[in-house]
Amino acid sequence: MLTTALVVTVLVAAVALMTRLRMLVRVTVDRRPGHVLALGFASWFLAVPLEIDSIAVAVDRWAGWALAWPLLHVIACAGGFFTQTFFWLATSDRTDPAQRDRVASMVRRSAFLGVSALAVGLILFATRPRDVDFASGAAGRMMTPGPVHPVAALTYLVIVSYFAYTIASFTSASWRWAAKADLPWLRRGLRVHTVGCVFGLVFCVHVIGYQLAEACGIVPPWRELEADGALVALSLLPAFVGVTAPAWGPRLEGLARAARHYRHRRRLYPLWVRLSGSVVTLDPPKTEWHDRLRLRPGQQHALVYRRVIELWDGLLALHPTMSGSTGLDGPDLAGDIDWWLEVARAARSRPIDDVLAEHQGQS
Repeated sequence: MLTTALVVTVLVAAVALMTRLRMLVRVTVDRRPGHVLALGFASWFLAVPLEIDSIAVAVDRWAGWALAWPLLHVIACAGGFFTQTFFWLATSDRTDPAQRDRVASMVRRSAFLGVSALAVGLILFATRPRDVDFASGAAGRMMTPGPVHPVAALTYLVIVSYFAYTIASFTSASWRWAAKADLPWLRRGLRVHTVGCVFGLVFCVHVIGYQLAEACGIVPPWRELEADGALVALSLLPAFVGVTAPAWGPRLEGLARAARHYRHRRRLYPLWVRLSGSVVTLDPPKTEWHDRLRLRPGQQHALVYRRVIELWDGLLALHPTMSGSTGLDGPDLAGDIDWWLEVARAARSRPIDDVLAEHQGQS
């Protein structure tokens, strides 16, 4: 189950990376934030497979020592740094020299902290590269809890603390930016992204707490890899979905709107057939199946709009004295559709003239 969740996370990461690259191609003003975020996406995409135990074991077996552990943590810290830098760049006014200098200073500070943490952590790791505390597979501490050497615990503490710092930074930025965003899908996406970031912080707390507990001789009753892998999936899935929401959200909303317009058009078809016989339609469907197979999403708004107009034309041709605040006298398409749907439902079981006379007072 955990492996499946991580594989799904890898696939979502790949889609998110491709989406980010497509968005980047369309940017013509300033591509720097997009470049940095694409690097962050690429880092996350490369890091997640190393959380899958079978892949980590294969890497260690190939190297002859616990290569998967430093590789995973270096890539993950790079992902945190690039994502953090993206939020700093994207939420600042780069035309303001003071803000630009401030962001540059924060980026340099984070890079220094990251390089320092990785350097210290890797030096500590190098003293025990074949230690069971870093090994993958059933024999490793990630799968078989037990006492941890203080040096191994300190290695985790140093590197994961920097990772937590980067996540905390862009969690705060994501939450603040969501409150200020004026575009609906940007606001929703940032809120979903923030949820993923919170799970990322929980992951860091779990790793540090688990290592400290084992170093103190306390063995938790669950395997660290199971909890870590689940938290990675719970973190990255909403994070990727949220940060790419401005790209796919409006399209999804457009498809839902097109499906709704198609459904309304089809429900109005029987009534349209009865009313449109009295007027000349510009482009009537040849058959019901021809009307049913008009499926292109981009055409649905125009088609349902045209259907409503032709319904009003047919009504006015049959009853010239009828008029109302909807239809040709009012541009509210949603109101027109609701009115005609009520007429269509009532006309299934009653004479259409009676229905139209009754609804005339409601138009």
